[in-house]
Amino acid sequence: MTGRPTAEQTPARVAGALPPAVTELDTAIRVAQRMLRHYGTVDGSSTYAYTVAHGGLTEALRLLLRALGAEAVDAR
Repeated sequence: MTGRPTAEQTPARVAGALPPAVTELDTAIRVAQRMLRHYGTVDGSSTYAYTVAHGGLTEALRLLLRALGAEAVDAR
C-alpha cells in the first residue's frame, strides 16, 4: 500500500465530495461564452442588431477583464 488514493478514492469520485470550487473567472468565462453565442453573429440586416451585438460583446469583455483584475480604463 502506497498511501496514495486509488482512482476510485480520488475526491471527484468519493460519495458526498464537494464539486471543484467555481471561481469568479470561471463564471465570467461561462457568461462571456454564452453572450458570444447569443450576440456574436449579426446577419447585417439591421443597425439595431449591430448595436445590441456591440453591447453584448462589450459586456462580455468587461466581465472577463474584471474577473482578471484588469478592468478597462474609460477612454472617453
